[in-house]
Amino acid sequence: TSLKESNRIGNLLEKLALRDPDVACVYRRTGSPERGYQIEGVNMGEMIIKLKTRTERSRTAWEITSDLKKMYSNIPGCLFLYHQPTQEKIDESFSGLPALFGVTIYGQDMGKLISLAGQVETILSKDPHISNVINNTRVKASEINVRLNYKALAIHGLDPVRVLTTLKAAHLGVEATGIIYQRKEVPVIVNLTTGKRKDIGMIRRLPVAMSQGNMLPLGNIADIQVRHAPAMITRLNGQREITLIAEVEGNILKVIKDLTKKFKSINLPEGYQIVFSGQYPVLIQTAIDMFLALLWAVIIIYFIMAIQFNSWVQPVVILIAIPLTMVGAVIALFITAHGLDISVGMGVVTLAGIAVNNAIVLIDYANRYKTSDISMDEALLKAASVRLRPIVLTTFTTIAALLPVAIGTGMGSRIFQPFAITVIGGLIVNIGITLIIIPVLATILTRDYEL
Repeated sequence: TSLKESNRIGNLLEKLALRDPDVACVYRRTGSPERGYQIEGVNMGEMIIKLKTRTERSRTAWEITSDLKKMYSNIPGCLFLYHQPTQEKIDESFSGLPALFGVTIYGQDMGKLISLAGQVETILSKDPHISNVINNTRVKASEINVRLNYKALAIHGLDPVRVLTTLKAAHLGVEATGIIYQRKEVPVIVNLTTGKRKDIGMIRRLPVAMSQGNMLPLGNIADIQVRHAPAMITRLNGQREITLIAEVEGNILKVIKDLTKKFKSINLPEGYQIVFSGQYPVLIQTAIDMFLALLWAVIIIYFIMAIQFNSWVQPVVILIAIPLTMVGAVIALFITAHGLDISVGMGVVTLAGIAVNNAIVLIDYANRYKTSDISMDEALLKAASVRLRPIVLTTFTTIAALLPVAIGTGMGSRIFQPFAITVIGGLIVNIGITLIIIPVLATILTRDYEL
């Protein structure tokens, strides 16, 4: 859309938001400035809605967002993404763009791409987890197509270059001469009357100068028609592509799995392919990067502990605490019905450090108590009894600090709520793991290996 149309829609969104009694003010940006970090076109924009303080309003931020979604869903042709400002910055830092879901179709023939886009749109529209599907190929741009009649040109003795130059002069203007004004050379541009609309009738009546000095209407020597073509043709990696965008509710991985099965019913010609774009590939790549980072961290920690304890077995016992602690995090997320996101990933990394730290302290205490007169079993039992109070106190202190965030009572706490739930669930389970499972595993391994 043009800047004028985008601004009209933006004004409408502002008025609807300001009608809400719990909204204090609205800031809006359409497009992006010439010198700025945003890279959005004039068909995109951003609106920041500032709410009244919690004591002055009767609804939560998420209830207000839900009401806005209902109002804005009545505006056709618009795609909306709802974030808190911090969440949006996290999304953009990982993906470089706001979290969007899209389906991209690659191919060479535009007609086939439009046909495939229609089939994909039908499948997306029937999915209950997908809404507000936007297929830009439905919007056609009108263009005037001028094809020269070379037989007519030959009869009238006209050069095609002269005709095309005349057409260019009418549409864009040509520099006829220049004048000196205030010691500067100013070009003089010749163009059609700017106040008149350049419709197909005017193009057909456009006078073309002949060699004899006579004028001939362009319609006598050219076939001029209006046709409707795609509003925009884009390419990616050297291939033409069409991207359909939509809003996804629920688990995006499950939605992708279901859509992959449904897309198999589409008969793709040779050289054409359908891929998922937007948030999904970024999510997968982020998960892979985090897994590799966690794997390398575990390997490095293992070798450091092997050198510290002068044992290859004790680090294994300590690292077992990491996956066992994650069980508590998974259970907590399942009970609270939270999905996986970047906040959960941060919580997993935090839990890994806490679990390893508690296990290291316990094993280190056991090594200190172990002497020629005290067996490893007795040393572990004594270390567990000594470390019981510090582990329980530090764990419940951390849980108490994260509890307000997990409940979601503070402003902006919803963004970090999955992080808090992940850490709390893991910490509760980690108490039993550190004080029971780790000593038991160490005792069992003592029978076969020299700790």
